[in-house]
Parts: sequence; structure tokens; C-alpha cells
Amino acid sequence: MRGMEQAKCKNCGSALTGEYCAACGQREGRADLRLNEALGEVFDEVFSWDSRLWRTLFALVFRPGLLTAEFVAGRRARYVPPFRLYLIISFLTFLTLSVGASIDAFNTDLDSESESAPMITIDSGRGEQSAEGEDGIKIGIADHDSPQWLQELEGRIETNATRLEGDSGSFLAQLLDNLPQLMFLMLPLFALVIQILYLFSGYHYLQHLVFGLNFHSFVYLLYLLGQAAALFTEALGGFFLLALVLYLPLSLRRVYGSSIAAALAKSVAIGFLYGLLLIAGFILTTMVTLALM
Repeated sequence: MRGMEQAKCKNCGSALTGEYCAACGQREGRADLRLNEALGEVFDEVFSWDSRLWRTLFALVFRPGLLTAEFVAGRRARYVPPFRLYLIISFLTFLTLSVGASIDAFNTDLDSESESAPMITIDSGRGEQSAEGEDGIKIGIADHDSPQWLQELEGRIETNATRLEGDSGSFLAQLLDNLPQLMFLMLPLFALVIQILYLFSGYHYLQHLVFGLNFHSFVYLLYLLGQAAALFTEALGGFFLLALVLYLPLSLRRVYGSSIAAALAKSVAIGFLYGLLLIAGFILTTMVTLALM
């Protein structure tokens, strides 16, 4: 009598030895799957991911450095991947910033309209001074000896800055649109700072980058929590600031095994170096935003 044929994966054709295919990872399904069973599988996938998300968020907030330490140790399936976590939280953060800025701009416009009133002007015979006759805003990034392209760039930035001086709403909106790209580009620089300070730690650049992703995710999440708390009370502002100050040294201590003194010293160094990079990046983004408007 011929033995039963071994079940094969419907996706790649490999022999199945369990519920999931060892070759491609697809879960083995049945052709006669009923509606209640299909719905059960959907809910299982949703709540499985949901439990991973909450487990990840709890570790991110209350156990500084744990997500990076688990990633380095190879225990990754229980948590949302660092890059995906960063994308989710950063999207919500910059969306909140954008909505908040739009509401502030709308309220400012309403206040301006309510306070405005018809004014009687007297013509002194001098006429209105044209924008070309005013000094305007001077940037000072080029001089007469600079390349032509740099002088033209400076002129464009100064012209746009002068034009937007009385109405900065569109500029701020564009700047906020560019902020996510800036912060994403800052991540490799943050990881580079960590690598320099832990040059002989045995960790490689990707692990430092994961540390940076998790740290920035925490900062963004802390901002979101702060905004939510501010809707009810302002008394928790100091608590959130303290959490921000303590989080980095606690993370360094857990991930890299630094002593308390070393973790504090390196936290100060990271804050100083990365702060300079952030200022430079923000200035450059501001200039680019003005030049492209």
C-alpha cells in the first residue's frame, strides 16, 4: 500500500514539517477554510502584532536600552523592528507638530482679523518706499569674491526671507515638511557619534544605528506623551524633562555596560556633539527651505 504523500507548501513547494514552511515562512492553510476560521486567523495576526507593539512600547519607555540589548543578543521576534518602530512614532510626532502649527497659524489669523480696523492714512507726498529700497534681511554667507552661484543663492535666500518677514506661516509650514527628512538624515550622524565614543567596545556601526533608532523613538514618544498630558495639566513638564535627561545614560549603561560615571560623561559628550550637529543641520535646512520657496 502506497504511503501518504507528505504535505507541501503551496507557496514554494517545499516539504512541510509543521504549521509554518521552513523554507519561506508561510503558514500552511487549507483549501476548505471556512469564514469563522479565516476571521480567527485575521484576529490572531492582528492581536499578535498588537501584543508585540505594546510589549515594545513598554520596554522602550520603562526599560531604557533593553530593545537595543535584545536586538544585539538576537532576540528580535518578540518586538517591533527598530526601523518600523521609528517610522510609526516619528510619523505620529511630525503629524502632531504639523497639526499644532496649523492650529496656531489659524488662531493667529483670526486674532489678526479681529484686531484689524480701517485706518485713515495721510499722504505725505513721499510715496511708499519700495521693498527694493529697504535694507531687508542680510545672510552674510557670500561676498564679492565668492563664486557666482553662491552669491545668487544668498540673494535668493535674502529676497525670500525679506518677503516672508511679515508672513512666516508658509515658511514654517514648509520647514516642518522638511523636518522629518532632516531628522532621518541625522540618525547616521548620531550613530557615528556613538561609534566614536565607543570605538573599542566591540560593537559595529549597525548596532549603534539601532541604538540611535530606539533612542530617537523614545524622544518622539516622550514628546507625544507630553503633548497628551498637557491637555490636562502642565505639572508633569518637569517629570518629562527629567526622563529625557536620565534616559540616555541609563540606555548606555544597559547596552554598553558603562559604569555610572562613564555613562553620565558620555551622555554629556553625546548631547554636546549631537547638539552641534543638530544646530548645523537645522540652519542648513532653513537655508534650503528659504532658497526653494
